Amino acid sequence: MAKTQTQIGIRVTNDFKARLERQADKERRSVSNLILKVMEEYLEQQEKQS
Repeated sequence: MAKTQTQIGIRVTNDFKARLERQADKERRSVSNLILKVMEEYLEQQEKQS
């Protein structure tokens, strides 16, 4: 069976990670889900401009 998802790894500062965690907690999301949401919104916005 083919995978439908893949992983991407990034490095961030400790401060940036803490900021992500705080925001994710506020939105009751995981950090991974928050990043995915933000990136999807960004890509949609960029694609509309193209």
